[in-house]
Amino acid sequence: MIKLLRAGFFRLKKEIMFWLFIVVTIFVAGIRILTTTHNEPLDKFLYDYIVYIGLLIAIFVSVFVGKEHSEGIIRNKIIVGHNRTSIYISNLIISIVVSVFCEFIYIAIMFFIGSKIYEPLQMQISQLSIIILNAVLIIITYCSIFNLISMLCSEITISVVMSVVIFVIMFVSEMLIGETANQPKYITSSNWDNGVRTIVNQEPNPNYPGDDIVNFAKTIYLLLPQGQANLIKNSKLTDSNEIREQLYTKEEIEENIKQLHQMPIYSLIVISVINMSGLYLFSKKELK
Repeated sequence: MIKLLRAGFFRLKKEIMFWLFIVVTIFVAGIRILTTTHNEPLDKFLYDYIVYIGLLIAIFVSVFVGKEHSEGIIRNKIIVGHNRTSIYISNLIISIVVSVFCEFIYIAIMFFIGSKIYEPLQMQISQLSIIILNAVLIIITYCSIFNLISMLCSEITISVVMSVVIFVIMFVSEMLIGETANQPKYITSSNWDNGVRTIVNQEPNPNYPGDDIVNFAKTIYLLLPQGQANLIKNSKLTDSNEIREQLYTKEEIEENIKQLHQMPIYSLIVISVINMSGLYLFSKKELK
């Protein structure tokens, strides 16, 4: 395994997609800083790259792993005595390290440059930690999905197309399922007095599909890495303390925190199922 990882990381030095991944990450961070207002807390922008990074992971993993098929690298690894499990896991680890590295590049740029132009971070350390943990697990989920596709598909072009299409499907599914998962049970009317929100009336939402459907939609939503990414981006914890006090009730904030603590469980389930399936299918694959 160590030899496979060394060889894989050595390949990265000459892998154009690796350097392109980094360049695009820096570019996105720069655009984000230049095109947003500066009177909001840094929390609001520190993690929003997680919503888009899945597309870049899809392309990078498909090309990087796909070359092992097209150039006969996987077959050569097996000939010299490496087993398929080690080959599969080593490619997964390299994909995860590269993707997490790029996510942290984005966070570092936003933190060191954004901290000079945005309002200071307002999250508690515990909240910050759970969001970072969830972001890493989302990336591992993406890498697991696209590594499975790339290890089973011998053609780079087909692998790239399949991975991008799957990302788009997850992106669209997140929007469609999110409408149901986030449907409020009641329509609330509020009054404001000196910036303090007081609920004066609650009526049943005529469009509410029922508890069973909403709970099922929430489960599917949390199983989607794109759904989790959107929850992080739009987390109520990323708003300023003043906005949180004005716009959200205590129950709404507690529900948001509860979801953030549930997300690692869902991620680990998806990661385990995908990688166990991938290892089994790759062990049966006939290599050309």
